[in-house]
Amino acid sequence: MSKIHVFLALLVSTGTGLIDESSCPVGWQIASDHCIRIVISPANLKHAKKTCHHEGGHLMDPAVPLLLDDVMDLLKNLHDLGLSEPSFHAGDLGQALSRTESGGYQITSINPSSHFPFICALNKMERRSLLFQQKLLPIGAPKIGSNGQSEIYFHPRQDADYIVLPCTVDGSPKPTVSWYKNDVEVLSPSISNVSYLLSGGNLLVPASPSLAYSSFHCTARNSHGEVRSPPILLKPSFIDAFRDHRHDVYSLATGGAKLDCDAPAHQPTISPYIFFICAQAVIMLMLVVDIFIIVFWPLT
Repeated sequence: MSKIHVFLALLVSTGTGLIDESSCPVGWQIASDHCIRIVISPANLKHAKKTCHHEGGHLMDPAVPLLLDDVMDLLKNLHDLGLSEPSFHAGDLGQALSRTESGGYQITSINPSSHFPFICALNKMERRSLLFQQKLLPIGAPKIGSNGQSEIYFHPRQDADYIVLPCTVDGSPKPTVSWYKNDVEVLSPSISNVSYLLSGGNLLVPASPSLAYSSFHCTARNSHGEVRSPPILLKPSFIDAFRDHRHDVYSLATGGAKLDCDAPAHQPTISPYIFFICAQAVIMLMLVVDIFIIVFWPLT
């Protein structure tokens, strides 16, 4: 039986558990009951549509209400994490999702030749097709192991320190690995880059503030094909200074007192902290990423 007949036989076999149609193909994320991919690299409308088609999907249709609501929530989260792009191509008619002064997003009209990030989406058949393609990969086709990391926090350090971005690949013949920053290739067997190091398939990037909110992904390629990993977003860790003096503390009617942390702006969320009270001070201990914080308030 030919590969085409095998594919058709699988395609008409519904309910057999061959694929999980509730999941998204590798490199795509769920939004409502759809799969989307937010492409950070700016492009005009024509190139955005071409890229989405090449990836097996289409430019997102903003007329789908539930999908639109979920995508707006995702864009709000990305903005909170530091992605400050004002608009994203969405739709075939020069439409975009643009950020409003109130912090939300709305559908606007933009010049199709303008370069903005864009949003690709999969309809039901496109989603099923990509899932089947992944299922029908030949023996030896390249595969990228899941590391479960969609974001990595880092603290800027000396030039000699690096952030390790994992890319575990498998296949026969052995796949070649390439790395992309914001969808632009930065390192491959044919491209050298003094700013990055390759260790096995892992990319070592300097812990530089300039890489904050950059998106990286790897690809693995051999004679059987090419696969792409989900993106990893680099996010800087920080914590602003605490107040010089804590707020006044008053006794509770039931006894004891309530001590608020009054934490300054910080990223990521502070892990559980511990208060120690001694005769002369209140001491708070907390851990933020790899930074151990000690806060000391005199009891005067």
